Amino acid sequence: MKTRIIFFVAVAFFSSVKSQVGINTTTPSHTLDVNGLVRVRALANAEKKIVAADQDGVLTLIAPEEIFSPKALLNTSTSATEQRLTVYEGKCFQPTDNASSCTVKVNHYSTCAGFTRAIDTQIVVGQTINTVNGQFLGTWASRFIDHKGYVGGANAAEQIAPDYPRISYPSANSANYLGTGSFVGQCNADLVTTINQTTGDIKIESVKRSMYAHMVYLLSVARSRSN
Repeated sequence: MKTRIIFFVAVAFFSSVKSQVGINTTTPSHTLDVNGLVRVRALANAEKKIVAADQDGVLTLIAPEEIFSPKALLNTSTSATEQRLTVYEGKCFQPTDNASSCTVKVNHYSTCAGFTRAIDTQIVVGQTINTVNGQFLGTWASRFIDHKGYVGGANAAEQIAPDYPRISYPSANSANYLGTGSFVGQCNADLVTTINQTTGDIKIESVKRSMYAHMVYLLSVARSRSN
């Protein structure tokens, strides 16, 4: 007991002299730098839950289901002005890893006339490839896989999901998927992806105008990398 008291007094004294404390290292790089494994007995759990921090910075345990359960977002207003609502914003890929990518899965529908069936959409952000030589181009782009109402080159309401996913590359006036914010077509609501090529972060937004609501369920976010 005496040894423990001396140890903690020494740590407290050292902390007052130096703002950084190191354990098994003489050159700490942070407030507390531990060179080795850390054991927190209060966080022991047989169910192997995930360690997280609450709003006060206190470590706690949460089940994976709490993280990956659907998140519902409702973009409302009948204004003719463009209305944006963030669906997901955060890390997607590692800029130094060509094989790094992410996939964001959502289920969404809107109050557009004729569109009441929910649409499943996967937004895949990955490296672009030179189709001539198969080399990576060094930039990441978004691809959309979904079954949005589209038949024979024209928008059509209430289409059932096809037997195979449609893949389209967003462009202005794209009939397959209006992923760049182009509102040509029956439905004035879409998902827009903004990519930060430097940091690997992305931002996915619900974008709408002149309609009441766009309901989006964020189902999951998955990241991949090279082995």
